[in-house]
Amino acid sequence: MLVDLKRLWLVPAFKTLLIARIISNLGNGLGPIALAFGVLSLEEATASSLSIVMAAQMGPMVLFMLFGGVIADRFPRAMVVGVSDVLLSAFVIANGVMLINGTATVFSLAVIAFISGSLNALWWPAFAGLIPEIVDEDDLQSANSVVALGANGANITGTVAGGIIVAGIGAGWAMVADGISFLIAGLLVFTLRKYGKTRVQTEHSPSVYDDLAHGWKEFSSRSWVVAVVAGYSIIAMIFESVFAVVGPVHAEQELGGPKPWSWILAALSAGMIAGVLVSLKVRPKHPLLIGLTAQLGVVAWIVTMGVTNWIPLIMISAFFAGIALDFFMVLWQTAMQSNIPRESLSRVSSYDAFGSLALAPIGLIVAGPLTEKFGSSTTLIAMGVIFVAVLAAMLAVPAVRQLEGKTPETAEIQPESLNS
Repeated sequence: MLVDLKRLWLVPAFKTLLIARIISNLGNGLGPIALAFGVLSLEEATASSLSIVMAAQMGPMVLFMLFGGVIADRFPRAMVVGVSDVLLSAFVIANGVMLINGTATVFSLAVIAFISGSLNALWWPAFAGLIPEIVDEDDLQSANSVVALGANGANITGTVAGGIIVAGIGAGWAMVADGISFLIAGLLVFTLRKYGKTRVQTEHSPSVYDDLAHGWKEFSSRSWVVAVVAGYSIIAMIFESVFAVVGPVHAEQELGGPKPWSWILAALSAGMIAGVLVSLKVRPKHPLLIGLTAQLGVVAWIVTMGVTNWIPLIMISAFFAGIALDFFMVLWQTAMQSNIPRESLSRVSSYDAFGSLALAPIGLIVAGPLTEKFGSSTTLIAMGVIFVAVLAAMLAVPAVRQLEGKTPETAEIQPESLNS
């Protein structure tokens, strides 16, 4: 790992991107705790109120993600990432100020959450296509691993700090700190705007529809991509519901509030660091088979929260869930970057994100009412059972099990048929 880091550190653009991602993720550790417990701190708030705010944030991410991919393929991706971060910082700070001065309502938080989600729809596909423009193809998996390692290390610090700040001086101040981190990160990434080519628009240039159609062709022609994204639409629905609604409500009602929840999320992030370290050493012949099987660790964490309130055991299960999550994500990102033509990568990544998150807003909307009706413990256990069933369905697809890790020289393969 140190060899990979030293080599990549010599690439100035990668160093800037890594530093920006670390700073941004310090704030990302603060943000979810601050927003969740900020909503729950309002007098009129219930679990359903939290569902509304979180769904308002996730909904536009799904709706606008495809157009975000087109924008990222038409303009320098670093510029899109930088501008999105800077704009996002203003709205996150506004949220924090309203919580501090007592003017925040469920409606106002939901409106700003909607705007933030819209900006994230631009950010994600642009960032997904940025790393391949900065490092060589041989270094893609190492670069993805190093970025994830730095990001998750910062996330641990931010998560622990978030629990302390929220419990000590309030959620609003944590959100202000989150916004400042976005501002600094955005300004850093904006300095990389020379990377990536802006497509020159002429009367013969493809329309937005043509761009989307081309991205869909690249996406849908690979059965392993379609199967994983379809399965992850349900898995992401479950995970986002646990992370944003059921988990915080369970922590508030059963575990003692924001501090224990921040410890659990810190353990999850620590596991993600371990997962990245594993991905630096382990390059399986069949990456999706191994990566998806490892997701049983996430199931174990969700079910453990449902059956016990003992924090140390929940933290241990969260640690192993983190290993599983980031190990798979590095393998998935590398598979996408190695098998999708670079000029189409942001559009395909936007279909990936769109499909994976398509059901998440629905999950967030129903998570609060379900938790109120059946209780957080029962809801968590039921989600774990559904998670296992989805993993089994994904692994039943031959193209998923059989996909082999590819070198750059073999990346330009013929797309698979959906009927294979």
